[in-house]
Amino acid sequence: MKMNKILLGHKFVANFLDSPVQLGMIYRMDDKQFIPALHFNDSFSDMNLDKWTNSGTKGMIKFSESTNVNISFGGSASTSIGKSEVKIKFIKKHSVAGAIQDAIIRSIRYQPIIEQLKKIWTDNDFINFPKNYIFVFEIVTAASGTLIYSEEANNEVVLKHSLEGPVSKIADLGSGNFEYVSNSKRTLEIIRNVAHKPLFKAFYFRKNWQPEILG
Repeated sequence: MKMNKILLGHKFVANFLDSPVQLGMIYRMDDKQFIPALHFNDSFSDMNLDKWTNSGTKGMIKFSESTNVNISFGGSASTSIGKSEVKIKFIKKHSVAGAIQDAIIRSIRYQPIIEQLKKIWTDNDFINFPKNYIFVFEIVTAASGTLIYSEEANNEVVLKHSLEGPVSKIADLGSGNFEYVSNSKRTLEIIRNVAHKPLFKAFYFRKNWQPEILG
C-alpha cells in the first residue's frame, strides 16, 4: 500500500489505493508502506467498537491552501483553459488540493480501550517498534470527490470536467466527475464519483502510552 500517503500538516492519510480500511485496523508502517497487521477485534472479538464510536454530519472537506497551491478556473480571459477545466499549480512539494463531497467522519474514543490496546501492543511486540505500528481511529467516508497530491514542487495539473460542466470554484471538484488533461510532474489522485473512503487518521503510541497522530 505504498501509494497511501501521509498528508503532512493535515493529520490525515490519503487512501489513494481505496484499500478496505476500517476503524480499529492496525497497520505496520515499513518505509511508509501501510501493511495490515491485525484488527482490534482479532484480539478482542467480544468487544464492539461502535460503543466508543461517534459520527459527524455530512459536509464538504476542501484542500486549497494558497501558500502551497494556486488554483485557477477556466472560462475567463486571464486563463488559457476552457470553462470546464481547472488548473492546479503545486508551489511546494508534498502538497494536496481538491474537495470531498458529503463527507462523514467516524471516530473512536481510544481511552476506554487503552488497556486492551496496551495488551495488543505488548503481546505482539509492537511496543519494541513504537513508531512502526499505528491504530486507525478515524475514517472519512465520502459520496464523491477529487483529491490530487504532488510529491514535487512547481507541478502543474489540468483537470477537465468529464461531463463538460463549468468549473468555477474548488467545491466543484467534490463531484468527482473529472479526468486528467495534463500534468508536468508525478502526481497521485483520488477521482471518484461514487462512495469511497478517501481519508483516515491513525496514531502510534509514545513510550508513555500517549498517542501521536500521523501527519
